[in-house]
Amino acid sequence: MRIGKGTLGLAALALVVAGGAKGTTLADLNGGQSLTVGDLTFSDFTITATGSADKNLADYTVLSLSDGFRIVGGIAAFDAEQGDLLVSYDVTANGEPVNDIRLAFNGAAVGAHSGAAVSEDLFSNGNPIASANVSQVAGGVSQKVDTATFAPQTSFTVEKDILVKAGAGGLATISFVDQEFSVVPEPGSLALLGGGLAGLFALGRKRKA
Repeated sequence: MRIGKGTLGLAALALVVAGGAKGTTLADLNGGQSLTVGDLTFSDFTITATGSADKNLADYTVLSLSDGFRIVGGIAAFDAEQGDLLVSYDVTANGEPVNDIRLAFNGAAVGAHSGAAVSEDLFSNGNPIASANVSQVAGGVSQKVDTATFAPQTSFTVEKDILVKAGAGGLATISFVDQEFSVVPEPGSLALLGGGLAGLFALGRKRKA
């Protein structure tokens, strides 16, 4: 299936608009800025764009989520192009440790041999602890969300590869990538939660009596 030039132009325009929002950008993070969300700090970013991926890191906006962040921007490949956005950073839990990640994206691909994917590996003291992968293949396999659970960590490194590849006359795009983390509740927090639920249950029974 061949993609018309008008379709390619509209897709490219939409991606540029999506990447043009104000706020923290990948350029800021690559320049040494850190990002803090709740008790998590993301720092020491190293970011490289190659191929058809937009090399102006200021075009990629970084939005804070309740438990992580979203990268928004135009990562695209058209008509036999390929693009990569390589992102690595450190995660520090300033409170309870992390034991779970969630990776999600909205990759799309049209045309034979076209596909979009995000893969990431997590390391603690240089040792691999987890990995996650999402992908969209034109006319084939689609996995938009992946999760991974690991032993609780207070600090670790994430190495992420955001890839788009288009076959001849094809199209592959990614306009956002979500990275989320779950923390392990402390025993005291669990005890307080359990006590609160028990109290509510007892109150409910008392009202029924």
